[in-house]
Amino acid sequence: MSGRLDSRVRRRVWTCLLLGMALGCGGGNLPEGVVARIGNQDFHYEDFRGYVEESLGDDASRSGSAVLSRLFERFVDDRLLVHLARERGLVDGEATVHQAAMRLLEVSPPVVSLSEIESYYAEHRSDFARPPRVRLRQILVQDRAAAELALAELEAGVDFGEVVRLRSIGPSAPFGGLQGELSREDLPPALAEVVFELDEGEWSELLEADYGFRIFQVERHLPEETLTLAQATPGIRTLLEEAQGEELVRAAAAEARQEYNLRVAVERLPFEYNGELADPAAGE
Repeated sequence: MSGRLDSRVRRRVWTCLLLGMALGCGGGNLPEGVVARIGNQDFHYEDFRGYVEESLGDDASRSGSAVLSRLFERFVDDRLLVHLARERGLVDGEATVHQAAMRLLEVSPPVVSLSEIESYYAEHRSDFARPPRVRLRQILVQDRAAAELALAELEAGVDFGEVVRLRSIGPSAPFGGLQGELSREDLPPALAEVVFELDEGEWSELLEADYGFRIFQVERHLPEETLTLAQATPGIRTLLEEAQGEELVRAAAAEARQEYNLRVAVERLPFEYNGELADPAAGE
């Protein structure tokens, strides 16, 4: 066992010598409690612990080494991004990582070509298939008396939207009770059976719910269809721009790791760190 440990120590020493100042290996001359230094700015374990609690909330105390290792790397990269943006005069010292990332992307924004959009559409065409749907509206009331009054008004010829305005307490009431375009899979099975049997313009009987009574109206039946490339393009563009933006931000963080005097002291972390900021030979 001692021979194996000695070989690990030797490998770690050689790794530190090879990496030099680009990536500090071990606490070394870092002040007590400091787990990372970027340039002349120190970050203590308490800073990282606050980051974990903000990221994970109640799950922070139950997280294992693998999760904490990834979070430590993200913590370091977030600080590197802010440092990079500040050094380039894009943000001030109070900027958040989100602000830093956005400013960096403003300088080098994602660029998505039409050919990339076309390729994505061709490769994911099934993702743009839509099943049969209904455009659905709802009246929601608290008790049976109010529900029966609303139903009587509908049967007397009052417009469904007007009854919604007068009677409904649902959050969609200001929008005519519109629930959107829903497929069978979007609805509880029992409700789907009722709704998809209604004709366009027809409303349901009173349906009891845990929080009151509901009346549904099918405004329109929508057939199965596949979005065309033109219809799908805005969504695909947004998706690809977001993915490319994430890649650009990760690349900026990787660049900053090499550009600045980054030192880390992973042995000071109170969990078994197994990420890429450690000596890759240490776990062999």
